[in-house]
Amino acid sequence: MFDLGVVNGIIVDPVRARLVAANVYVKDGKIAQITRETCGSARTIDARGEYVAPGFIDVHAHIESHRAAGILLARQGVTTVVNGNCGMGQPDLNAFFADTEARGFIVNQLELSGATTLRERVGVSDPYTPLDAAQLGAATELLEEDLRVGACGVSFGLEYCPGTSKAELYALSRTAARYGKLVAVHIRTDFFAGLAALDEMIEVARVTGAAVQISHVVYQFGYGMMSHALERIDAARRAGIDVSCDSGMYTSFATNIGTAVFNEECFDKWGVSYDGVYMPGGKYAGQYLTRESYLDLRQNYPNEPAIALIGVPSEIPLAFTLPYMMASSDAGVFAMSGGDDTSAAHPQDAGTFPRFLREMVRERAALSLTDAISRITSLPAERLGLSGKGRIAVGADADLVVFDLARLRDNAVYPNAGRGDAPPDGISHVIVGGGVAIRENEVIRADLGKVVRTPNEAWRY
Repeated sequence: MFDLGVVNGIIVDPVRARLVAANVYVKDGKIAQITRETCGSARTIDARGEYVAPGFIDVHAHIESHRAAGILLARQGVTTVVNGNCGMGQPDLNAFFADTEARGFIVNQLELSGATTLRERVGVSDPYTPLDAAQLGAATELLEEDLRVGACGVSFGLEYCPGTSKAELYALSRTAARYGKLVAVHIRTDFFAGLAALDEMIEVARVTGAAVQISHVVYQFGYGMMSHALERIDAARRAGIDVSCDSGMYTSFATNIGTAVFNEECFDKWGVSYDGVYMPGGKYAGQYLTRESYLDLRQNYPNEPAIALIGVPSEIPLAFTLPYMMASSDAGVFAMSGGDDTSAAHPQDAGTFPRFLREMVRERAALSLTDAISRITSLPAERLGLSGKGRIAVGADADLVVFDLARLRDNAVYPNAGRGDAPPDGISHVIVGGGVAIRENEVIRADLGKVVRTPNEAWRY
């Protein structure tokens, strides 16, 4: 007797690039059998007319066990998420893991060690000040400890932390490379200057041998220079450099108003005035910035999320012409500020993955269904070394999403036009570790996710 059967559906196999009519049976949190026979199971989900895919893996987010943010992701079909991005990690990773394991969470979580957090842990809180040699040595030791605890790599938020020196980049990247772990990077700047920033990280990958992940490519280059960035990334890969990338499905990004990203020169760079930034919550909720509110927020409310209404939407599908471009959400900015009001969320928090499949597969026919699913399952799983995730195979983790492609639709919109937390249509079940977490957007269980500690072994080819 199996614990769960998902029957009569069409399996999306991203590894073999096949669609297969079959039943999937689950036992003890693992896929135990894939067959066209009918077997006994304690519970059955009839997926007739629906696709059954591996649970989606979000390679770039900021959820950090925030319950409301986790639910928004899970409703999209996400079963595993990578946190600690943009240099913003946990100050005590072991304690975070222990607390999350004790309480449970709605999806599985991996954590990156944040380089900015490492700087703060050695006493450097000024983002414009580089570490000295002693501080860098101490930060490197802290990174070693985080990797031993189970961090899946290190992240840099170079635009948030302009003082990060090349010595820091190379030392921390070499440490991650020693164990074959990821180096995820929010590069130093965007627009055309971002091309030189991209070159900087490609060179880090070349010199250190690190596996470098360029984060949220559309947010860095979705302003008319996307093709130039893609050419650089592709040339690096053809030269044998270990670089990969991910992108979201929106051009207008969100981050805290007090960060270096929103330094005053940003307006000239982006070609917008203060009213090109919208405040979804806080003191100026529902308002576009003025110079007066901008200065007030920067000085007195620096942690308030702000949305920069910029970008060229046609750059988004261009990003996915690279066959190895993964889709990611960058979700959780509202959670980073300590907020629980999901109505002020960015639509990426609730709509990224349905939007990706709707636009790129059903409407544009730019990607096949198996190709699109691979970019949110098997491709990130391989990049992260998650052999049990991102595929439907006997012995794999029973993380599954059941959806109707014809009905699949994201409903979240920017807060200035509606609700950023509106749940999607077309996803009937989200299964985490063999249990049903979401059914028709209703939370069934919010404790099925696990902490994923990646092993820390010396890299071998």
